[in-house]
Amino acid sequence: METIPAPGPHCPQCGSNRVNRAGRDVKRKQLFLCRDCLRRFHVEGDVAFKVFEGSESVDKFPNSIVSLASKQPLNKLPFKFGEYIGSHKLPNVAKHLNIFSSYSRELRAAEMQQQRQANTTAPDRMTVQTFKGKMVEFAFYLQKNGKAKSTIQSQCGNLRTLYNFGANLYDPESVKETVAYQDWSNGMKKNVIATYTNFAKFMGLTLPEMPEYKQQSKLPFIPNESELDQIIACAGPKLQPFLQALKETFARTGEVTTLKWQDVDLERHIITINNVEKNSNPRQIEISEKLVTMLKRLPRTNDSVFGDNATKRMRKLFHWTRTRLAFRTQNPRIKQIHLHSFRHWGATMLYHDTKNIVLVMNTLGHKSITSTQIYVKLLQTGNREEYVSKVATSLEEAQSLIESGFEYVTDMKIGQATYKLFRKRKPWKPN
Repeated sequence: METIPAPGPHCPQCGSNRVNRAGRDVKRKQLFLCRDCLRRFHVEGDVAFKVFEGSESVDKFPNSIVSLASKQPLNKLPFKFGEYIGSHKLPNVAKHLNIFSSYSRELRAAEMQQQRQANTTAPDRMTVQTFKGKMVEFAFYLQKNGKAKSTIQSQCGNLRTLYNFGANLYDPESVKETVAYQDWSNGMKKNVIATYTNFAKFMGLTLPEMPEYKQQSKLPFIPNESELDQIIACAGPKLQPFLQALKETFARTGEVTTLKWQDVDLERHIITINNVEKNSNPRQIEISEKLVTMLKRLPRTNDSVFGDNATKRMRKLFHWTRTRLAFRTQNPRIKQIHLHSFRHWGATMLYHDTKNIVLVMNTLGHKSITSTQIYVKLLQTGNREEYVSKVATSLEEAQSLIESGFEYVTDMKIGQATYKLFRKRKPWKPN
C-alpha cells in the first residue's frame, strides 16, 4: 500500500527523513543530521510544515503523517488540524489519529494503568524523582552482591526502559503486561524479566509466577576480511588501533577497552588479557607489527591504553564510521557488522585454518567447549576445503614454504628430477 512521506526535513543527499537536530550554525540556523548517511544540513524555513496550510483534506497533503488508507475530511477529525500544524504539535496529531505504533503503545500503557488503578489496590506509579532514587539504590544493591559494572549498567538500562514504557514497578502484573505488549525478541524479554526479578527482590515485593521466554539461538553474521579492513582503514586515530586489536586478539569489546599499558609488551609483540568478561580464562595473544605501530602512536595520559570509560566512546565512533562507510560504498552488509563481529570472524577463520577446536577455545578464553562449537556449525555447509599448492625443487625452497605455512604432501618424480609438493588452505570467506 502506498504511504505518503512523513513530515519534517529530509536529507538532501539520500532523501531520508530520519534526522536529528544538530545545533545551530554561525547564522543561528537550525542544523540537522541525517541518521542514514550522516549528512549535516539546514533548511530554509519550515517547509515540511508549511505545505499543510490551505489544504482541505488529508489526502492532499504531500508530506502528511497519515497513509492513504486513513483519508478523511478535516472537519471530522477530533481536533483543529491547522491549530496543531501551526504550533508544530505533530505528536498530538499522530496520537489522535492513532497511527504510529510508539504512540499506540503509550495509549495502551495509559489505558492499562487506568484499569489497574480501578480494579486493584496496587500503589501508584513512581514519580520521576522517586524512580531516580530507587535506581541509585538498586545499582548499589547489585554492586554489593558482586555484579560486574557492565551487568549493573545493563540492568539499570532495562529498568529504565520498563519505566519509560509506562510500567508500574510496584505492580508485577503491570510489568508482565508491558513486556508482553512489546515487539522485542525473546532474549530481550528474558533479560528484562530477570532484571525486574532482581528489582522485586531488592524492593521486597512478592512476585507471582513470571513468564519464561526461551531465547532462540541464531548463527552469527560473519563478514569478509576485506569489509573489516575497510572499516579499520576509514577509522580515526583513536578507533583504528582499537579495531585492529579486536581483529588480532579475538577479544570482547570490554576486554580491549580495559587494557592497561602493563598488559601490552611492545617489544615481544604480546598482549595479555587479564580483565576478562563473562568469567572467561585470561590469555596471551601475539600481535602484528602493524598493531604495535598503531599502539605506539597513542598518547600515554594514564594507565589505560584507550583511556577511562572508553567502551561507550568507541561504540559511538564505530557506529559513526560504519554508517558513513556503508553509505559511501553502498554495501548493506557493512551495517550488519558489530564490534563482536571481529571476534566471530577471528574464531571462524582460526578453526578453518587449523581444524583444532581446543585451540580456538583457548584463544577465545572459553571455559566450555560448548560455546566454541557454534563456529564448527558455520563451516558445515558447502565444501570449504580449498588449497593453494606449491612445488619445491630444492631444500631452500621447501624450507621457505614451510615457514610460510605450507604443509608437505608428497614427492613426485618426473624423469630424473624429484619435486616436493606442498599445500596450504585458502583463507575462508563466507558467501
